[in-house]
Amino acid sequence: MYHSVGQGASSAFRRWQVDPGLFAEQLGALVDAGYRLVGLSAALDEPDERTVAVTFDDGFVDFLGATELLVAAGCGATLYVPTAHVARRARWMAGYREAELRIMDWSELSEVAAAGIEVGSHGHAHAELDLMPAHLMRADILLSRRMLADRLGRPVRSFCYPFGYHTRTVRSAVASAGFASACEVGYGLHPRAGDAFAVRRLIVTGDTRPADMRRLVTEGQDSPVMQLRRRTRTPWRIYRAAHHIATRSHAEAEPGD
Repeated sequence: MYHSVGQGASSAFRRWQVDPGLFAEQLGALVDAGYRLVGLSAALDEPDERTVAVTFDDGFVDFLGATELLVAAGCGATLYVPTAHVARRARWMAGYREAELRIMDWSELSEVAAAGIEVGSHGHAHAELDLMPAHLMRADILLSRRMLADRLGRPVRSFCYPFGYHTRTVRSAVASAGFASACEVGYGLHPRAGDAFAVRRLIVTGDTRPADMRRLVTEGQDSPVMQLRRRTRTPWRIYRAAHHIATRSHAEAEPGD
């Protein structure tokens, strides 16, 4: 799971950005070890011990450079795009300097799709779907799939939950919208017989050394920090829900709005 391949990230976003040279070395480490690197749908269609899915979230414009490196290495990938933000800025990243990063436009998305990259949905508004009213959540999911299919003229098979948040209701809505799979964060290896609508992923950062890549795809990420994050999912969702309600109530109470 990647977000950005580039340089110059803010300190708050630095772990999510991988230098282009390092990215090429990370890919090369797995290819040289005999792994087949493909998009998520291809990996789920033909799973084996030597197949690794490469995914990118958000659709930052620096993915154009990442595409060149992927193609040069003979690798595929899936790119997840929030359709409301195409050709706009990453405004959901409030508080980060990277909120000003540009998201690829439709012409650029067509270009990477033509290069063999699978383009999937990251929702429409990049919203916390598990906190939205059910009818709005379903509409967001459906709209994103329809826009990608109409503008790219290609099947849209895979979904990625914004921020990784999902519930049984959200997963059901994604399946009903016509997607064949959906991925979360998960911080772990996805079992071959696992839920196709809760595909776990591993985080690759700017600190991930090429020598660590093989261990990552065979052993996963099971550090104490990752274990803590998995254990605190439910209380974190309760906090997010309470904050969401409080923020909405405050906005509704503002005079003159």
